[in-house]
Amino acid sequence: MLTKDTFALLFRYGLVGGLATVVHFGIGFLAHEQLLIKPFYAHALGFIGGLFTAYLGHYHYSFKDTGRHQNRFPKFVISSLIALFLHQGGVLLLVDYWHLDYSFQALPLLLVTVPLVTFLMARFWVFSDH
Repeated sequence: MLTKDTFALLFRYGLVGGLATVVHFGIGFLAHEQLLIKPFYAHALGFIGGLFTAYLGHYHYSFKDTGRHQNRFPKFVISSLIALFLHQGGVLLLVDYWHLDYSFQALPLLLVTVPLVTFLMARFWVFSDH
């Protein structure tokens, strides 16, 4: 069973993740629509904006961390790249090999499981001194 503190942490983590998603989308959308940047590069800019938003939000708000950024940030980038790999690998496995529907089966499954994995990495590795 989840403790009150763990539930509060998950809630804060979800809020920050939602904000990071909005930043990612907003930057990518504006870069493409207003600045006419190609989608590949616009999306990369959005990803970077979302990455910094997520890191700072999780550092200061979700985990209320006091560790050194030079120790935390590289681990956060690695965990974000692992999440990207899990998402892409999950699509390959679930859609291309297991033939699940992308929109109604694979995507919802990945949007639940990958954030749980990244939460565990953040809690027990990225923002932990152990």
